[in-house]
Amino acid sequence: MESQPVAAPWRRLGFDAAAFARRVDVAGGDVAAAVHRWLVETGRIRPDAQIIHFEVRTWRRR
Repeated sequence: MESQPVAAPWRRLGFDAAAFARRVDVAGGDVAAAVHRWLVETGRIRPDAQIIHFEVRTWRRR
């Protein structure tokens, strides 16, 4: 059974930073590993794909 892509969380109801922080914690603090796992789980990349670069942007409400 092939996994179906899921709409990106930030395109649905806003990105859940707490949920992502838990993913990073599970990955031992490795943000790239957490992102990779999420991409695999949502069908965006194959498990053997390598992440060679990504950019993280944050902001605070005013």
